[in-house]
Amino acid sequence: MKKAYFSKRIWKKGVNALTVAEMKTLNKLFNRAKRFVFQMLVRQKRWERELHKESIHLVVKRKFGVNDYVANSIVRESQALLKAQTELNKLYIKQADEKIKKIKKKLKSERSFLTTLRKIKASFIKGNLWLPKNRNYALHPSGLVSLELKSCSLIWMNTYLFEHQYLDATIKRLKAKIGRLEHRLFRLEGKKDKLTTRISSVVFGSKKLFKHQFTKKEFVQDHQSWKELFLAARNKQVLISGRKDSASGNFVFTYQPDTNDLHMTSLSGKVVTFSNVVFPYGQEQVDQAVLCQRNCKDKKANGKPISWSVEDHKDYYIIKCLIDVEEEITVNFSTSDGVIGVDCNVNHFAWTDVSKDGNFLESGKLSFSLHKKQPVNQQKSLKQKR
Repeated sequence: MKKAYFSKRIWKKGVNALTVAEMKTLNKLFNRAKRFVFQMLVRQKRWERELHKESIHLVVKRKFGVNDYVANSIVRESQALLKAQTELNKLYIKQADEKIKKIKKKLKSERSFLTTLRKIKASFIKGNLWLPKNRNYALHPSGLVSLELKSCSLIWMNTYLFEHQYLDATIKRLKAKIGRLEHRLFRLEGKKDKLTTRISSVVFGSKKLFKHQFTKKEFVQDHQSWKELFLAARNKQVLISGRKDSASGNFVFTYQPDTNDLHMTSLSGKVVTFSNVVFPYGQEQVDQAVLCQRNCKDKKANGKPISWSVEDHKDYYIIKCLIDVEEEITVNFSTSDGVIGVDCNVNHFAWTDVSKDGNFLESGKLSFSLHKKQPVNQQKSLKQKR
């Protein structure tokens, strides 16, 4: 399986100006090409025909003037995004089915209750009061009418009060509730039909940020500032896929474990450098993956690709290294019964339980104090001194 390791922040003020300029050019061209390829794939799927006689790879190379390695990464990123959208669509349809099933069950229950109340109301009109035995209603010899609930009991002094204070009000409330449920069911069925028949696209830069140009006052008054922010979000990341036949696992990026320098071959053919690329969690794994790939003699058979990603965070870069690692057999990766997430903090553990569909169930916090607590190593050393 793939595992990503994040580097420390690489501040732009400490990076060579040429490196920043080349990275900006690559960022802009890479993401523009990715959006073009993704929209082409979506249109081909919608129209059920090929838009070009050539392969997508060749179309990208000719249109944007990139080399094979960058074009391959662009196409693979776009295809992966479309596949992810397809799988997400299936999940949304499954969730809609479950919601529709629950609403239909609720509607059946509420309609049954409404029918019962209408029968009671009809018995009042006929002058012969009828109360169902399975609803915990009771007419006492004194003329009182009672209703036993789980948490309390309701009492009316006579049948007139029961009819007008409870029966009429409950029938009116149930009608409104059933109407809301029917409307929600109609919306969900429409949503499911839309998800089933329509092939959806993607808003690069996020829908939320796109809507801000119309909803946020500062962006309505200053559209240029929104445009700059939106373009920065659209052109934030570059991911170059690895190649197992490469000497270092990637033909665009080359990492030097001894100096922690990451060399990049830009679109213009220049080699630029990111200095001091250190991974606080996973430095040994990254070094080992790079050295194993270099020392591998038969790379086509036994080589392992190493992918590199550069994220632009305005003032600094975050570099990610994606390598293949062996899957741990003892770890349970199944999410069929849901997932529990745990966050370790200085004074408490926070946990959250979500269902198999990703819906929130419950959360909690386990508090503790580290005051006057000593690490295990210090405790052992104190015992040895004693």
